[in-house]
Amino acid sequence: MTITQLIYALQLKKDRNFKRAADHIGISQPALSIQVQKLEEEIGLKLFDRSSSPLSLTRDGELFLIRAQEVVNNAKALRNFVDELHDDYNGELTIGVIPTLAPFLIPLFSQSLQDNFPDLRLEFKEQITEEVVKNVRNGDLDVGLISTPIGVYGIQSIPLFYERFYVYTSRDERAGSHEIRVEDIRHDDLWLLDEGNCFRDQINNFCDLKSVRKDKKFIYHSNSIDALIRIVDTRGGMTILPELTTMSLSGEQEENLKIIKGKPKAREIGMIFRTNQDKGRYIQILEEHIKSNIPGHMLSGSNYEILDPEIAMD
Repeated sequence: MTITQLIYALQLKKDRNFKRAADHIGISQPALSIQVQKLEEEIGLKLFDRSSSPLSLTRDGELFLIRAQEVVNNAKALRNFVDELHDDYNGELTIGVIPTLAPFLIPLFSQSLQDNFPDLRLEFKEQITEEVVKNVRNGDLDVGLISTPIGVYGIQSIPLFYERFYVYTSRDERAGSHEIRVEDIRHDDLWLLDEGNCFRDQINNFCDLKSVRKDKKFIYHSNSIDALIRIVDTRGGMTILPELTTMSLSGEQEENLKIIKGKPKAREIGMIFRTNQDKGRYIQILEEHIKSNIPGHMLSGSNYEILDPEIAMD
């Protein structure tokens, strides 16, 4: 049994198709089939039911590949540990970032991080919360930048900063008070992000907006806050923005912001990684550069009502 065979079997588990898995790995389909068959023969277990379409795991295969993932992660950790013993910071960090954060946060710190550590390779992947958590846990991502806290086995989190929520209204509604009560937010005029987005779920929790789209005749599915701002600007209504988003608004658009009355509501943005992660130095560097490039008042959440994203996975 080799690490390579385990990696091949795990890729096949992910793709459920020999051709797709072989293409992802970069080998021929027969070569993949032979290696998986050799692995099954050596351990005396059938991992896959080849008669089903798409390919399915056997019960024993499911259990075996859970442990195989741990072995592959540990092997990767050992290789990365060797890199950690060097002082040149020439490794790599793969970072998942949620869409409501990526375009507003990454430009703030990425240039200074590259300037200080030019040999450190950074790869950012924009993904919804569920994908970030899943990919951090299975080792496809080293780090995730999401709304925390999080209750997921095997994952650790570090709070980074806190984003206050604001209401963004259309130009026609900017008149009057610069404050708005939660109960005065009109559900039929509110534009929200698509399902599966943690930021949307937080808004639903504090506004009780489960029927927002129920009677709408025009529904826009998006994971982009920029798109929601443009929709409000052109079609009217309102949306809810986290603080970093507001920093990219034009002077005229800033006039459309309203404060939510009462104790300020905010989301905690944190960094997540595997409990047995092996890139401690790189993660510390990332944390330091994010915090040093965020406005100082956002580093403490003591004055906010922090909304729980309620992230929990088996």
